[in-house]
Amino acid sequence: MEARSRVPSEQRLFSLVLALVVSSKGATKRDLLRSVFGYADRYEVGGENAALDRQFERDKEQLRALGIQVETRDSPLEPGNNQLTRYRISKDLLQFPADLRFDEQELTLLRLAAIAWSDGSMSEDSRHAVLKLEALGSGLDVRHLGVAPKLGPVEAGATQLQRAIDAGRIVGFEYTNPDRDAPLPRRIAPLALHRAQGRWHLIGWDLERDAGRVFLLARITSAVRIERTPFDETLRNRAPAVIAELTKLADHQRAVLRVRSGSVAEARFTPYAHRAAAAAGVDRDVEVPYLDAHVLAAQLVEYGPDVAVVSPAALSDLVVAALRDIHALHAPQHPDDAEDVR
Repeated sequence: MEARSRVPSEQRLFSLVLALVVSSKGATKRDLLRSVFGYADRYEVGGENAALDRQFERDKEQLRALGIQVETRDSPLEPGNNQLTRYRISKDLLQFPADLRFDEQELTLLRLAAIAWSDGSMSEDSRHAVLKLEALGSGLDVRHLGVAPKLGPVEAGATQLQRAIDAGRIVGFEYTNPDRDAPLPRRIAPLALHRAQGRWHLIGWDLERDAGRVFLLARITSAVRIERTPFDETLRNRAPAVIAELTKLADHQRAVLRVRSGSVAEARFTPYAHRAAAAAGVDRDVEVPYLDAHVLAAQLVEYGPDVAVVSPAALSDLVVAALRDIHALHAPQHPDDAEDVR
């Protein structure tokens, strides 16, 4: 029998709460076991599901212990038949009290927590959760909590790179620079994996160029090949200097961004800002360090009108170019377009 992945209880309970809130008329136990994340992968149609039934009963008790009341409704056709009993959670029970207010510091903490949630291993689940929360129509605007769910690039090469670092082996891979269309083959002595500004970087020694290099893992476009050949162990001593240069670059390379007050962009960038000054209206200017203009530009595009680049001009140009590419990709195509363009 194929092994099933174990779903953490907090994810299962969270998914159960969402399902019970979304279902305004309630859902039967069978409906829930067949559809809720954490149950559905173990549910057997027409099979034995007694263990799942017991799990469901324990989860209901745990929710009640947390203060979340699960309501039950008997079927009018067969009262007492628990297979037809419907379960739901009233949205009113999960609403913020009308007189509850958060100050600016508390709102900032909520935004930062939401950002950490969206950046973590549950980013895809959080994305689905936010969509469901918005669909409830409960008056809770999740944007005010700073939730910015997204699917980040899968950096599958990290595991192979770490193995090569531990074993002291040379690696090879294809790497694409932002100013080139075609990837270039690289042969590297991998020295360390380093996380900076939310991105993983490989600190390595380029054996062809005989120099220290930093590689963004997201730009490795091929499988990482580990050679049998070991690299010179003394090269490891050069990693701190390469990391120091990376840190120095971020300290001296700044962008001034104008962010909309109360927006996700403000929550994202203000904590990392070296300077935050009031600007016209309700917006503010924040000065943030950055390592790679192309990476920052791609990130800024995600926030739409909530952020604008004040400086440098080169970064602004990258953002504008990316937005134009998006517009061109989604703009309707008409046969007469070519004739209209002169």
